Amino acid sequence: AFWLPLGGLTMAGEHLTAAELRARIEEQRALRVTLQEDRSTLTRELEEAKERQQLRRELEQESRINTGIGASNDVKRRIRIRIDNDETGDLDGPPLQTEQKQKRAPSSTLAKTTVSYASDVVK
Repeated sequence: AFWLPLGGLTMAGEHLTAAELRARIEEQRALRVTLQEDRSTLTRELEEAKERQQLRRELEQESRINTGIGASNDVKRRIRIRIDNDETGDLDGPPLQTEQKQKRAPSSTLAKTTVSYASDVVK
């Protein structure tokens, strides 16, 4: 199908019969239907393209947020590991030997108390 501008219906010196003019009118009407269908399709496709673009921006934003959270989590994970390895934290320097012995004392005391209690139960 082709589109003819209003002034291009007849060529100079061309004389069409009434039947030929009616046929061309029907061709133009058929073409208009096709063009209107194309226009509707293009309008729908344009709206779909806009929606896809909006969704891509939303996806990019979500990804940026998650990248930031992941980076923050990595920093916290590294700090926790450094604290667990006594490489940083509230303590000044490595733990002292006396601190390590004091930590074991409660379990040693608990063991003696448990043995003493068990002995009393047996008696």
